[in-house]
Amino acid sequence: MEIISSKSNSLCVHLRKLASSRSYREETGEFLCDSPKLLGEAVLWGADITALLCAGEVELPQGLEGRVPRVAGTSEAVMRSVSPMETPQGVVFTCTLPDTALPDRLEKGRYLVLDGVQDPGNLGTVIRTANAAGYEDIYLINCTDPYSPKAVRASMSGIFFVNLYQGSKEEILTALNGVPLICADMDGEDIFSF
Repeated sequence: MEIISSKSNSLCVHLRKLASSRSYREETGEFLCDSPKLLGEAVLWGADITALLCAGEVELPQGLEGRVPRVAGTSEAVMRSVSPMETPQGVVFTCTLPDTALPDRLEKGRYLVLDGVQDPGNLGTVIRTANAAGYEDIYLINCTDPYSPKAVRASMSGIFFVNLYQGSKEEILTALNGVPLICADMDGEDIFSF
């Protein structure tokens, strides 16, 4: 295992950029995840994990061996410099961004459409809840980046178990043409009577 002792190491610089810049995530095609639990879920899902940095005594999940091109160990100080969390949990890793292009054709099913969700924590919470409720496809119109560290963390691994599609309102409504839409509205009918 490679040992990284400098905060200016190229991997550390890369991880900090992934944590702070949506355009860098899009440019590199990767996103950053933080925590051993999230790593276990990523392995379970079969995520394409591209790099792993760990500090201290962290038990890595089964099935990880040979799947990650770059694995490195580091000190707690270096980990604090790259982790987006106030209290790092000893593991940060990168995954390949999945394709978020709209599908050509929709199969019969249930879909969730989110319009204008700007808080990453709220978006991650909705992704987690939708996953728990059995939704696999989520369409995002003018939303914050679902692959920002805060959104990924708030999804509590839900990010790995749903398909996210991003597009303009026109593109998404065209893709959903013929699908009945039910909208949430504070002045709408009570959901229980509906």
